[in-house]
Amino acid sequence: MRLETVRFEHGGEIDKLRRLGLEVEGLLDFSVNLNPLGPPEQLMRLLRERLDEIGRYPEARSETLRSKLAELLGVPGDCLIASNGSTQLIYAICRALRPREVLIPQPTFSEYERAAVRCGARISELLLRPEDGFEPRMDELIDRLRRSDMAFICNPNNPTGHLLGRGLLLDLIERFPDVVFVLDEAFIDFADRSASLASEAPKLPNLVVLRSPTKLLAIPGLRLGYAVSNPQLISKLEEEIEPWSVNRLAQIAGEALPELEGFIEDSARFVRRERGFLIEGISAIEGLHPFPSRANFLLIRSDTLGSRAIQMRLLGRGILIRDCSNFKGLDGRFFRVAVRRREENERLLGALREVV
Repeated sequence: MRLETVRFEHGGEIDKLRRLGLEVEGLLDFSVNLNPLGPPEQLMRLLRERLDEIGRYPEARSETLRSKLAELLGVPGDCLIASNGSTQLIYAICRALRPREVLIPQPTFSEYERAAVRCGARISELLLRPEDGFEPRMDELIDRLRRSDMAFICNPNNPTGHLLGRGLLLDLIERFPDVVFVLDEAFIDFADRSASLASEAPKLPNLVVLRSPTKLLAIPGLRLGYAVSNPQLISKLEEEIEPWSVNRLAQIAGEALPELEGFIEDSARFVRRERGFLIEGISAIEGLHPFPSRANFLLIRSDTLGSRAIQMRLLGRGILIRDCSNFKGLDGRFFRVAVRRREENERLLGALREVV
């Protein structure tokens, strides 16, 4: 198989290159949206110290983890459930609630649609337009909500980085009580934690908030996610999540979150600074247009070279980006890059100047 035939469905698919026999050592992966500061040393030290705990079963329902996360968020313990990554929860929500029609603003994370379709739901797409800065048009949004009984909203959205305001979301949730809003906050810690609705979820009958701390801690290989909602919805999700879903090391990592607040705050400041540096640098390259972002990644439109060609040329320079042409609502002009460390960001900018 030739490199030109390889298609990347998601970010971080370096194993596809390895299976082709290509050298991936030293490859800069800008396709995956992880914390550029990497796993905190405090956490890595803890995992090494407790590695022998893989010799026993994890808690079947992650009781200690749930208790610590609930205390951290200031919500009751029966309003939170842990899972093997937030994607497991996306599928569990659709199985538990069996929605009839699901609103999905596009472009966004593809697993929302897959989970809904697998459960027999119809998809109501709301196209987010580049000329609107990927802000939903309110008349279209309200029209779709009137016909739906579930809505998936990624906030900030992947791949656009756009953040919907807390007030707007609360207004919509109250205005449409028959719609279950599934709010995916996987990247909220890089944006504005005050915009989170996690603390509101236990008090609302139609809201589920998803979190994915493995993005924040840069440990996606451990798989850890959780949902916050009212006790009735959490109880339904518990019936769909198998016991022992969260492995012991992931539980340990999640239980450490309250002690990592300093790292989390440093990470948010770091991302804001480097995101601004990347936006300024990419904007100065003729033919490239980065969109405003509140997350740890940028969506970029190319007016000259196609995104697939840019991806292949950068790969030849040891850099992997996310070609976004397979996102609904985007085409072969769009690609996404993560925010990384300064020297890595400078290397990306230099390579983009050469290939574009």
